[in-house]
Amino acid sequence: MDLEAYCAWLSDAGLDAPWSRSGPLIQSKASRVQPFLWRWAEIEPRLRCSPQFVVPGRGAERRILRLANPGVPERTSAHTLSGAIQYLLPGETAPAHRHTPNALRFMLKGEGAYTIVEGDKCVMAPGDLVLTPSMMWHEHGNEGSEPVMWLDGLDSPVVRYLEILKMEPREEPREAVGSGAITPRTIHYKWDDAYRRLLQQAESSASPYDDVIVEYRDPLTGASVLPTIGCYLQMIRPGVETRAHRQTSSAVYQVVQGSGSTTIADERYDWDAGDFFVVPPNAPHNHRHRGTEPAILFSMQDIPLLHALGLYYESS
Repeated sequence: MDLEAYCAWLSDAGLDAPWSRSGPLIQSKASRVQPFLWRWAEIEPRLRCSPQFVVPGRGAERRILRLANPGVPERTSAHTLSGAIQYLLPGETAPAHRHTPNALRFMLKGEGAYTIVEGDKCVMAPGDLVLTPSMMWHEHGNEGSEPVMWLDGLDSPVVRYLEILKMEPREEPREAVGSGAITPRTIHYKWDDAYRRLLQQAESSASPYDDVIVEYRDPLTGASVLPTIGCYLQMIRPGVETRAHRQTSSAVYQVVQGSGSTTIADERYDWDAGDFFVVPPNAPHNHRHRGTEPAILFSMQDIPLLHALGLYYESS
């Protein structure tokens, strides 16, 4: 019996001999995630055209445009994170549902948007962060006079890989505010509070790699806001160029205000207010300020997931 016949014999019994193939038993692979910059000037006009083709609750749960990374076959923003922009016209609602992925909403533009999470109504102003943790009922609406837009961030690529991706629509009437079981955790982080904390941090200390940065935390436990996603707010001050470092985590950034550039694996990406960009795992990167006002960046990163697995590393 030769090796080929032996391997076929193993296969008949549902067995495999990895040593029969050349190369190390465990081989490292380059990340599929590519550095990428999505420009708001290109996103917004396409977003405003989308109501011609989709209405929330009529054939589609949500009107979103996903930030699709060209290197990820599933068309998510990174291999562990999915980012999308949701758009609601005045008077529109997005019906209640729940799903296994954890999710966050970071408000971008407009007044009058709200999210109801398990009966708790969160009115979202620009810069607010609202959480919809795994399997919590939630719905959205726009009570204002102008369109509203926000960033949806989910860990759906991870949940899909684990083969527990599930979504349930709510068949009952819309939730009445206050009728749900209010969870003990904080789900609504207001912009004014987060920005005030960032300014306080700027007065005390800064990181050579991120300049001024704060993490959104659960005030009851001190943990990251979600078990798989950490959320951060950072300031790149005028004249600052941070030192390059690399992390095993992935990050999706949103430019809240200001202008600057991020060099990722020796390629520079110039960004302005409203833009989004992604930093792949293990990619050396640094930020540089451009302009006269401080640049403010919001980011979602998979650091909590990697910490739980003992796989988070950072190096300069």
